[in-house]
Amino acid sequence: MRSDAQFDLAVRGGLVVTEDRAAVCDIGINDGTITAVGAGLPHAARREIRADGLVVVPGAVDVHTHFANVIGGRPTADDYESGSRAAACGGITTFVNVAFQEHGGSLRDTADKELAKSSGNSHVDFGVHLTITDPERPGVLDEIGPLADAGFASIKTFTAVPGLRLTDDQMLRVLERAGREGVMVNVHAEDEALISYLTGRLLASGRSAVRYLPDSRPPAAEAIATARTARYAAATGCAVYFVHLSSRLALNAVREVRAEGAQVYAETRPVYLYLDKDRYELPDRAGNNYVCWPPLRDRADQEALWQGLRDGDIDTYATDHTTYMSAEKMAGSLSFADVPGGVASVQTSIGMLYAEGVRKGRLSLRRFVQVTATNPAKLFGLWPSKGTLAPGSDADIVLIDPERRHRIKETDRQSRSDFEPYDGYELTGWPVTVIARGDVIVEGGRVVSKPGRGRFLRRTRFQPPDPPAA
Repeated sequence: MRSDAQFDLAVRGGLVVTEDRAAVCDIGINDGTITAVGAGLPHAARREIRADGLVVVPGAVDVHTHFANVIGGRPTADDYESGSRAAACGGITTFVNVAFQEHGGSLRDTADKELAKSSGNSHVDFGVHLTITDPERPGVLDEIGPLADAGFASIKTFTAVPGLRLTDDQMLRVLERAGREGVMVNVHAEDEALISYLTGRLLASGRSAVRYLPDSRPPAAEAIATARTARYAAATGCAVYFVHLSSRLALNAVREVRAEGAQVYAETRPVYLYLDKDRYELPDRAGNNYVCWPPLRDRADQEALWQGLRDGDIDTYATDHTTYMSAEKMAGSLSFADVPGGVASVQTSIGMLYAEGVRKGRLSLRRFVQVTATNPAKLFGLWPSKGTLAPGSDADIVLIDPERRHRIKETDRQSRSDFEPYDGYELTGWPVTVIARGDVIVEGGRVVSKPGRGRFLRRTRFQPPDPPAA
């Protein structure tokens, strides 16, 4: 240890990128916090990491994960330990997990049970969204404000999925109370009536194979629910965030309502950018492994999402990481309506967005930082501790080698799920080192952290983010 050291850790000589600038400089870190950013920082450090030729970005903030959930009676394959380990390996240094209210239970019970599940298990820092599934439980809406005070500053709701969906009247009541309390409401937007009708018609005619999934949950179902809920939010004065936007019709609905002055934000996720509905035509039921809600779309939808991400109509990029074992999704008795939805994403999402987005000219480096780190941190009460590289912020840092050739392999998977949706993909540009609150947690693609180092983050209430500096 150097006696003259003034930094615990220094990252030197990389191209440091934030939402408003990119410059070759150094980052000095003490006690898990960035204390200096500048060219040629003169002070010595106990440990130095050379980042010459590398891209240095804020650790990603994934605001949509499903670790240790039970959905439709099925537990997810990943819990807080395996999910956060996979996330860390991919360059995600903060996540916000979804917790579901049990019917008849309180939101306080939901929060307490989630903290118990996470205790001593996460490799990286995390927050929690509380999902309201039973707003008729006496006092549930009254809990929204006190729980926001305790750091649970966002709510999730569903307009579809049996057992999770809210009626229109219930949604309006939740939005009204959340808006009054300054709490963001996340919305899974699909129209349940249309999905139920189309699904029943398909199954009645013997069309039960997974190739019919897109017909049962078409873009129109997403667009209808998106437009309706956004207007409900505008009428009640609530900010809403549409998770996993998948189609150009839903994106157009967001644009239209936003132009009317509503506080509407939108996320898309990896599967919609890199995969399309042709996966559901794979032989031997292999397409079941790609079932997700909403389902994969066509290539025109993919391009619309890339355009929306590039132009700012889509605010964030999050994974909706929801995993099951392949045998659960491939069981021969399951119709398309019964296959559990979700795929693994956290380990590959950031590298793939860099390789497919930045390297291929679809996104600028600054936009990459905005959608993976800055915007989610601002929208969900984590800014400026998270989402940027500046003095006073947590030292959550990812070093990306823009020239590294990387092949995604099943054998490198950190998730407990036994299916890697991108197995065999070959890409250029990949994370090589990950630092979380000043600790090097991934080196050379190997996770070196221990479970339990991640902290629960008490997030602040929603504040409309200021636009980035020009």
